[in-house]
Order: sequence, then structure tokens, then C-alpha cells
Amino acid sequence: MSNQYTRHRGLRPIVAIGAVSAVLAIITIAWAAQPAAQNPPAAGVTTWSAAATHIATHPKPGMSGTDLPAPGALSGNQQHAALIRKGYFLTVAGDCMPCHSVAGEPAYAGGRAVGTPFGTVFSPNITPSKRDGIGRWTDQQFWNAMHNGIDPGRSLLVFPKYQYPVMPYTAYSKLTRADVMAIKAYLDSLAPVQIKNRPNTMVFPTDLRAGLLAWRLLFFHPHPVKYQPGWSKDTRHGAYLVQALEHCDACHTPRNIAMASIATRTLAGGHITAQSWYAPNITNAKSDGLGGWSNHAILTYLRDGGDMTHGAPFGKMKTVVDDSLSRLPKQDVSDIVDYLRTVKPQPSHAPAIDNTALVTTSIAAGKTLYHDECARCHQNNGEGVNNNIPNLAHNQALWNGNPDNLIAMMLGGFEPWHHNQSAMPRFGAILSDQQIAAITNYVRTSWGNHGKPDATAGTVARLRPLETIEIDLNTGSTQATLQHGKATRRFTDITGRAWFNGNRTDCRMTASLATEYGKRPVQIAGACADHGNQLIGLATINGKTKRIALRLQQNYTANHITSLRLYGPVGKGRTLDAQIALTTVNY
Repeated sequence: MSNQYTRHRGLRPIVAIGAVSAVLAIITIAWAAQPAAQNPPAAGVTTWSAAATHIATHPKPGMSGTDLPAPGALSGNQQHAALIRKGYFLTVAGDCMPCHSVAGEPAYAGGRAVGTPFGTVFSPNITPSKRDGIGRWTDQQFWNAMHNGIDPGRSLLVFPKYQYPVMPYTAYSKLTRADVMAIKAYLDSLAPVQIKNRPNTMVFPTDLRAGLLAWRLLFFHPHPVKYQPGWSKDTRHGAYLVQALEHCDACHTPRNIAMASIATRTLAGGHITAQSWYAPNITNAKSDGLGGWSNHAILTYLRDGGDMTHGAPFGKMKTVVDDSLSRLPKQDVSDIVDYLRTVKPQPSHAPAIDNTALVTTSIAAGKTLYHDECARCHQNNGEGVNNNIPNLAHNQALWNGNPDNLIAMMLGGFEPWHHNQSAMPRFGAILSDQQIAAITNYVRTSWGNHGKPDATAGTVARLRPLETIEIDLNTGSTQATLQHGKATRRFTDITGRAWFNGNRTDCRMTASLATEYGKRPVQIAGACADHGNQLIGLATINGKTKRIALRLQQNYTANHITSLRLYGPVGKGRTLDAQIALTTVNY
């Protein structure tokens, strides 16, 4: 949903929808309890060759990402083993792991916070745990969840348990039943994880899932992927990947006030709900979309993490590339490119600029600030540093559409483009809203970039509460102790990184606390829970790993997060208390 809507304005239509659905429910309750019609037969991934569905378990050399959990022990039944391997491909292509996993916990154990204007939804555990996951789900229940957006159970005793549309079931409803069953077969092959689901924190009346009936009546119309006459087999494969598995529509299509995708603006660029990121236009438009890119350039961006001509993926798209697209066979990503070429060109939405004098002043100020703060890394001409610092010149993702992406990166910083390379510092802690807006306007209009100088101090102020902070932990002023009875260990060295998304209920941290020169480290890795007031994860002490649930206090100065306090038991009578400073200086 666009951030131009405030929380209260955004709630009105949802309250209205809840009221309408209460009336409709009396009339349609019998209908609502029935699952939607199944897709007619269509060609899915389970009809592809094994070579076309090979998955790279490890990240490419130099790229970020995590090791993907390979299928568990394959049975002697060759047909079922092949189904599990296809399910592995489908689950990775569907980018399920990043949403259903958090740092410090096993993959697919859930707990990832997804912010909305109406509260936070936590992803569920989808391991085959019979107590906490989907181990007791039947094939039909799993199909209903993926295809119809309905979980097992009831809401208000009589209504189906509708899923919130943060789960992209609107796209997954296009999957064939055979492919959905393959996904289940892969998930069932994994080790069960006994981690309870975290309760959602949606505000009334959006916490009543029965109220989603009206939304579904208005906006959910399941159907298989629609193929056009004359499309090649490769283009059809690409359409299936884009429309169903990769659910590109979820980010790259703008949403209306009820958080439903606007069908007439498909893939024309959209703001990611409750975050500071903008997913750019990926239609075949020459000026605003991918029409001016070569097929090789798009393939490089999607599968190899970009280059020094068109820049690099960032924000949520970097995760999609690192953990999904880069792991697929080259031919499959090439098929995606073939399909994107067929998408109807559409212009990106950009507001008109009506103050020429103010714009000119802003660009001039931005030029000076850029050379003072940015040129040492991105170079005077915006060309960047090969394989280390992405280019700003000709980087369409920075000037296409609105200025939110560039602002977001300056506000919160950003992880390195390649593994063990330079990170983007967090300028939000040291530059004012007006200064960040000025740099944004200069970059978007310089070196051949075709963006509009439409950033204002108000634009930056709107995005500050939603910024994604990715920042290093600071050794200099960190104070930490590990208490064990009367013995106390004091730590003088800390390394690691913290990530804070949106409303700060979604965070994760990896840290290594040690004595001088990294001796005898205590490793901490975890993710937020309890509205951002708890860190749940793992601690490794003296080579032994224990599950932890530590209290987390986020400390602010002038509305900027400057430090964290992490404290609580870490197993065997030990108590950790760490006041962790965050690096705020730029390079």
C-alpha cells in the first residue's frame, strides 16, 4: 500500500469491509465454507525435465545468501523421490524460505514479521512438525492453503480461517495441483522443528479473519496462468514462473487502499507495504521499464546480481536474487526474461513538479553534499567501483518511478553488494531530511539518469519510520558481561550486524562477543519477537549451542536508534547483559 495513506485513513476502508462482510456472511456462509474450484489441467513444473529443475544449494562464489535445506532422505520409490526433488525446485523458485525463516532458527520454522498498516503478521512454521507445523495437514488442507488461501480451522466458529493476503496465495492459486503436492512432498521430507507460531498483532477488526470474506469476494478470483496464442514453450514457462511461483505481482504491482493489486497496472511498479522500498516498473516500457535493457542485461541482473552497467538488486529484491533466482538453472531465468518481454508497456507513476526554483536549489545543494559524502565510494561521476560499489549513473532502479529506494538506502544503509565487500553506511543518523532529499534529487538527474527531482524533506520524513536499517555493531562503546555464579567475563570486542525493518518488530542480529583479539567468542544469532522487545535464537558458548530468548531494548536518541540492550539467561546458569552500540559514522 502506498505510504501516502495514514494509519487512520487506511483503517476506514478495512472497518467498512468488516461491516459489509458481516452482512454478507449470513447470506454466503454455506458458499464460503467450500473451497474454490480447482484449476483445469495445465502444464506445471512437475512436467519439466529433472535438468530444468536443478537447484544450487550453496550461494554462487562472491554472492550473499544462505545454504538451502536440501531434501531429506529420499525414499526407494523413484517416482516419489522425483516428486520431492521437483518440490525442492518449486519451493526455492517460490522464494518461501526468506518469509518462513528468521536468523537463529532452522529454515521454514516461521516467525518472520510482515508489517502491514494494520498490524504485524508472523509467518507460520511449515516444517512437518505435528505439534507446531504442518505435519498433520492432509493433502487437501495443504491445497486449500496454497490455492484457496484457507488454513485448517475456523474463524468465529463458523467461518473458514482465511489467510491474510500477505501470503501470496493469489499468485499460488495459479499453480497446478501436481506442483502444490510436490511442494508438500519436499516440506514433508525435512526435519520437523518444534517451534510454536508467533501470534499476529493485527488491530481490531482486522484481527477477525472472517472479515476477509468481503475482500475475497471483491479481489480474489483464482484462475490458472493465462497463456497467449503463439507463445513459445520457453515463454509459457516464464509466465508460469513470474505469475505463479515467483509472485512478482506481489511487489511490482501497485495496491489499492484495500491492499489488493491493481490489475490495470500489473508490474508497473509498486511500493512494498509498510516498508521504505519501491519495486520498480518491470513492464516492457522503453523509458520506464525493461524495454531499453538487452535480454543479457536482464538475465545478469536477475541471476548474477547485476553489473556495473545497470546496477545491482537491493532491498527485498536482493534476497530474491540471492536465495531464489540465482539458484535456478540459467534456462529458467532466461524463460522469465522471454515472458517479461511480452508484458504490456506501462509508464511509472510520478507526480508533477511545480516549483522550478526550489528544484534548482535542491539539485545544486545535492551536488555539493554528494561530493562531500558519497563520491569517495561512488566516484565523482557515479560510476562506482567494479565488483564492490554499484554504479549510480544509468542505474534505472534509482531513478525509475518515485525516489523511495535511493532515500531508503541513505537512511538505513545497506549490506555489501558482494560477500566481504564494502557496506553502504547509514546516513540517516547524520544527515537531515533536507540534505538527503537534495542528494536524492542530484543523483536522480545526473550522469544521464532520467529521474525527476521530486524528493522533498517531507518525503524523507515519511520514510524514516519505515526505514530498513542494516548496520554494523560498534566495538568502541559496547559493554557486555557474561555472569556465571560469582564469575564474570567482560567482553572488549564485538563484531556483527543488525537489521531492523519497518516498525522494528521485524529485526535480526548476528553478533560475536569476545575478549581482546576475538578470543573465546560467544556467538549470538536471533530474530525479533514480542513487538520487537525480545530476541529469540541461538547462543554458542564454549562450542555448545543453546536456544535463547533474551530481552531486547532498542534505545533511541532524537528518534534515531543508537544502541541495543540485550540481556537474560543463556543456559547453564549463565546470564548475558550487553549494551551494544551501533555504528553511525559514514566512511
